[in-house]
Amino acid sequence: MKQKLTHWIDKSLKNKILQGQFTQKINEETSLLIIEPLKPEGFWLSVNGSWERWIEGNWDSWLIGKVCLRTIIAKDINLFIIESKEQFLREFKELTGKDYMKLGIVEKWRLSDFHRKLKEKYDGVWLKEDPFYKHRLNIDFPYFYSWDCESICVWNKDKIKFQEMKNGSIFNNNR
Repeated sequence: MKQKLTHWIDKSLKNKILQGQFTQKINEETSLLIIEPLKPEGFWLSVNGSWERWIEGNWDSWLIGKVCLRTIIAKDINLFIIESKEQFLREFKELTGKDYMKLGIVEKWRLSDFHRKLKEKYDGVWLKEDPFYKHRLNIDFPYFYSWDCESICVWNKDKIKFQEMKNGSIFNNNR
């Protein structure tokens, strides 16, 4: 994977993460703003600075007390890569047997069953930039909006490793 991936965590957890001592409890503590069940639980990764760009001016205070780790995902990781709204809708129907666009508004925000089935089939999910920006403001399609920006969420901890970065960030952001 050529993309630069990062994961932001509380400074107090940095050494545990770097030593591979992460558990579900740490996973929950370090995940970027999980809105469950709308978003899956896992390690949320910024792709080429996507989170860093979104946070600037939207939620600058979020970075206080955080450190940025370089993230490496295994070459054999099985990601559901969302390259279009239509692709998402097909996978949603395949996994749940339901048409997402016909769900009521409350059902569109409660997706624990979908995420459980995603986790059975994949190691993580990657929402690419193009479909995110094309559809994030569709009122009848709230799934992409909740992600804030292009992101990868990895829930299989065996497929992810973290490394400390010099100067705190590969994006010359010295916060």
